Amino acid sequence: MDKTKLTLQQLRKAVEQNSSLVSVHYACESFLSTKDHPAGIACVAFHDLQTGDTLAYSRSDAPPSKATDKEKEIHVLERFYAELQSREGSYFLHWNMNRPEYGFTALAARYEYLTGNTPPASPPHQRIDVDGLLAATFGETYAPHGRLEGIARLNNMDMRSFRTGKDEAEMFSRGEWGTLSRSTASKSWIIANALRLLVDGKILTASSAGSVEFAGENVDAVALVLAMGDRVRPVMRSLSVRSHGAPLQFKNEYDDQYLCRALLVQFFDDVRDEEYVPSYAGGNSRIDFLIPRFKLGIELKHTRDGLKDKDVGEQLVIDVARYSAHNSVSHLICLVFDYDGHLRNPRALEDDLRREVSSPEMAVTVRIYDR
Repeated sequence: MDKTKLTLQQLRKAVEQNSSLVSVHYACESFLSTKDHPAGIACVAFHDLQTGDTLAYSRSDAPPSKATDKEKEIHVLERFYAELQSREGSYFLHWNMNRPEYGFTALAARYEYLTGNTPPASPPHQRIDVDGLLAATFGETYAPHGRLEGIARLNNMDMRSFRTGKDEAEMFSRGEWGTLSRSTASKSWIIANALRLLVDGKILTASSAGSVEFAGENVDAVALVLAMGDRVRPVMRSLSVRSHGAPLQFKNEYDDQYLCRALLVQFFDDVRDEEYVPSYAGGNSRIDFLIPRFKLGIELKHTRDGLKDKDVGEQLVIDVARYSAHNSVSHLICLVFDYDGHLRNPRALEDDLRREVSSPEMAVTVRIYDR
């Protein structure tokens, strides 16, 4: 079993046993303005998955006895280390806090810079980088750039207090500690929620719409559809040869849809055919298949003479414009069958289309079958 699967297995067990899992996040000074000192700390926040409680410690809530900015910042760091000590043995979930300029090492460096002392607690032993875990599971492009925001939007999480890293750096320079505290608390909750959705097999990413339980295992729904597409041609060949009676023939796109539906219902209980979507440029259109539980739309395309790489791309852009208005679809899978080799560069076209047409509101996966 590889390291990623082992980690997920351990986390699922921890959640089932109601073990202590705590997410942590903090906001700090812009790295661009910290050429001769460790970045200053504005606030730190924790979210406890057991209790659902979120704790945030900010310069704004330091006691009156802490008069200077330095004293207020030290107070924040002392509360941070007190939480680490009180939660020894917990799993600590974080987002990229394993870098020298941002993370547990950077917090320790800042504490030593301000106090001249070694921090009162070491970094937690059980640290889980949720961003790294998602990337290892679904690939580096699992969410649009700014992946914490991207994964939150893909999963319809509360973003009202969320601020981008750039916005937080600007607020730090203006001393807006309260707003920074709320943003940091929001991010700690998002990190915890993302981990919970991941271990439950329900997280939505640019490449995944959740998991299907099959043969005692959780199988990614999008990966399952893509693997099914890879088996279409072998199944067609098998059904086209029959020792008794007339073999099945596949002459057009409707025959292919008939076969694909039969393959899909092996894994999905509710597969709906040709769901209408809102009109676009005066014409109506339909999604070939809709899987409501996962908000998955599946579109089948067949290349032919005269239909080139550019044409497939233009069609997909139109499809996304149509389907984005369909409230039942948050992830569109486009299966392109190019058995006769009409497309010049299938792999590059897949990557280009995924990057160009995916958005936080609509994830798009394109797979071209050319062999």
